[in-house]
Amino acid sequence: MRATLLGLVCLAAAACGPAHHAGQDESTAVLTIDPPSSQLTITNSVPVTEDFTATLTYADGTTKDVTADTNFAVDYGGNFTEHTLTALGAGKLDVSAAYSAKAASATVIVHAKGVRVDPTLPANTQDLFTGTEVAALAPTVVYPPPDVVMPRNLGDFEIHWTDASSNDIFEISLHTDLSDIRVYVPGGNGMAAAGAGAGWSAFLATEWAAAIGTADTVTYQVRAVNSANPAAGVGAGAPRLVKLTKEEMNGGIYYWASQGTTSPEGVWRHDMSKPGLPAEQYMTTVQTNGRCVACHVISRDGTRMAVTYDGGDGASNMVDVATKSLGVEANAWNFGSFTPDGTQYLAVHDGTLVVRDYASQAIQTTMTITGTDKVTHPDVSADGTQLVYVRVPSAGYNTDYAFGHGQLWIRPYDQATSTFGAERMLVSDALNNYYPSFSPDGKYVLFNKSTDNSAGGAYNNPSASVWVVKADGSAPPVELATLDAAIGKTNSWARWAPFQQTVGVDPIYWITASSQRDFGTRIVGLSRPQIWMTAFSPAAVEAGTDPSAPTFRLPFQNIDSNNHIAQWTEQIVVTQ
Repeated sequence: MRATLLGLVCLAAAACGPAHHAGQDESTAVLTIDPPSSQLTITNSVPVTEDFTATLTYADGTTKDVTADTNFAVDYGGNFTEHTLTALGAGKLDVSAAYSAKAASATVIVHAKGVRVDPTLPANTQDLFTGTEVAALAPTVVYPPPDVVMPRNLGDFEIHWTDASSNDIFEISLHTDLSDIRVYVPGGNGMAAAGAGAGWSAFLATEWAAAIGTADTVTYQVRAVNSANPAAGVGAGAPRLVKLTKEEMNGGIYYWASQGTTSPEGVWRHDMSKPGLPAEQYMTTVQTNGRCVACHVISRDGTRMAVTYDGGDGASNMVDVATKSLGVEANAWNFGSFTPDGTQYLAVHDGTLVVRDYASQAIQTTMTITGTDKVTHPDVSADGTQLVYVRVPSAGYNTDYAFGHGQLWIRPYDQATSTFGAERMLVSDALNNYYPSFSPDGKYVLFNKSTDNSAGGAYNNPSASVWVVKADGSAPPVELATLDAAIGKTNSWARWAPFQQTVGVDPIYWITASSQRDFGTRIVGLSRPQIWMTAFSPAAVEAGTDPSAPTFRLPFQNIDSNNHIAQWTEQIVVTQ
């Protein structure tokens, strides 16, 4: 009986393969992972998985399965749960494994394919698009613009078109070397004022993510057929290119929206790390018993907010973002800026700037300037050492938000002592300059310029344009002409997103502005301001050329409201 048991033990050990003997030297062993290379396909945006194993091979050829003790990781395009890879998008994924001081790698090529057909279309819709392509029958793409640059995790990606060829079924598609995503929709859902056959459609956030994967660029295309005469051919426009950032965009945005047909007035917000979700209400009239909250300033870390109720010169208060608890409503300000740690708030009221303690709202000091000018529109740099603001001659001042002949000034600020250094003029000309803000690295100041020097010239002005100037004043201001598109679109409240990103090998920042420009086929006739974004190139500023790229509308906004005052923060704090 004893011999039989010993034999069973030996058989069990042999079934497990070569055994690791006690005392083996792991320093000379080699780590490998399996499979070393593979190909996967994501179908209709459903993530695909693959299991990996890790093996240690000793000098004598014996092996040890170390999968359970190995840390697996992927550089981008997927994630690991223990030893299981989940691929989220098309691309070449570099898998790495680490066991003790040893490393191994593998390569996974992920393809993405997808087809989505609107349920109102006929069952043979895809077959209608197999005919000869005829450029003369192609729809005209009106959004997004050519050569647009976008965050790779934008989410909902809209395409708008007009069509003069009586086409009634449209195919929108996304392509990279490894992806092919197609969506089939009926047309005619755009505003008639946009042109004949106006239509639009959007990819789902999951479709966008699957298509772009790890790619640096993606192309999109619109094709169309007339279902009553498919033999006439497929109207096919040329594919257009979208450049993508290497990094995902993070940070959060708070903006004010007027009351829409389906949305209440107040402050809304969106977490950029969560594509595909609509903006959420934060402090709207639904949540404040009807009180309007419009002017708002958010701290850099997203934990604190300063608000002004019921329009300019209204009562003001501080808000703990997580709990929405309020301070004492006993003070007033129209504009302000938090120090980086959020403990101080540099606030303006009636042309005077004071430093307030966030917790108590008590005034710690009042900033003095030479002369009799009024001060408004302050902004503190991300490192807390600089302050930029607008000086307004008394003769041109009406209110903190409505004035003419604004000039930009800059000076050092010492938070520890609440003291200010010598001020220096940054921008002064015959026009009206206002709404300044520092770039995240403090090297540039973004601002508005208007030809209107009237008493209301700085408020919601149609002639506003967006400019940038180096904070050290070493070069003249440069217009963001591509962002502006044209004068007369009320391009206002330009602000920086908090993080630098990369397109190709070039660093960029993101800038948003409120604008009344047309939004493809969905908003036509300068009728409704929305928040628009552009990529900003520091290299272009240094060269003295336009640093902005073609703009796109942030997709999470309420389409039926007027959206203004976009303020950025490094994170969206969860409301408790």
